[in-house]
Amino acid sequence: MASQLEKSILAAVAYFDIFDYPLTLIEIHRFVLNLSGSFEGASLFEARDCLERSQFLKDKIHFKNGFFYLRGSDKIIKIRHERYIIAKQKFDRAREIISMLARAPFVRAIFVCNSLAFNNAKKESDIDLVIITKKGGVWLSRLFCLLLLSMMRARPGYKNTRNKICLSMFMDENHLDFSHLKMGKRDIDFMYWVLNFYALYDSRGLYKKFWNANKDWLKQNMPNASLAYTHSHRYIKAKPRLRVIVEYVLRPFSIIAESIQRAKFPSRIRDIMNQDTRVRVEDGLLKFHVNDKRLEHLEAFVKKYEKVMQ
Repeated sequence: MASQLEKSILAAVAYFDIFDYPLTLIEIHRFVLNLSGSFEGASLFEARDCLERSQFLKDKIHFKNGFFYLRGSDKIIKIRHERYIIAKQKFDRAREIISMLARAPFVRAIFVCNSLAFNNAKKESDIDLVIITKKGGVWLSRLFCLLLLSMMRARPGYKNTRNKICLSMFMDENHLDFSHLKMGKRDIDFMYWVLNFYALYDSRGLYKKFWNANKDWLKQNMPNASLAYTHSHRYIKAKPRLRVIVEYVLRPFSIIAESIQRAKFPSRIRDIMNQDTRVRVEDGLLKFHVNDKRLEHLEAFVKKYEKVMQ
């Protein structure tokens, strides 16, 4: 019978196989899942030894060029390399945009999320961003960020625009706990999504504060979960002048900014807003994931995992 560690390693490899994403040893160690509810994690050396010695895993997982993947999925190594090159180009674009968005009023930190955060972007992939604002600043910061992107024709609505910027989420520095946004206890997609936020701009150490607000529930499901560190050459340093004065002047207009944006919400947002965790509009938090594929990915994972366990 397979051990908890063997099952957890296989589960991580199987999940990322859905996205044509082979894993390194360090990634496997970081991403192992607590499937049983009692798995307390393992050291990097224990994970390595398990992969090297377990016949159970050798029968199901192949190793090549530094990557582990399900047997029969050899092609995904090339796919990961190709997408890494695409992601590098998109990160350059993201840095250009974020350098400007970081100067918008109330913006305090900007994270890259989704496929780009994993360096697994396709050519047609948007650049998805999560923005942390000063307390009470989500509506004004969103308004200014949307205006900036519109002037640059960088929003998803514009045709023939590559590397479009999607502002999928805003939260203020007092609303960093995401535990209430899960779809049940086994929302694996959401856990990996949160775990891999990649900070390109962080003026007040908010990424670490965000991690501290979420690490307990993340570690219950991924016991080896840890911070994702930003490469220094990608990090953006921005110190907007007169920010305090500008924000003081603008703060009374927050209600107006909220009214303007609510009035422009399309029906697809209005219809599902606050009905579940896909679209949330609440105090200190704006989340717009209309095309939420969490359940689809969970079903694909369960099907794949059950198949490889046979």
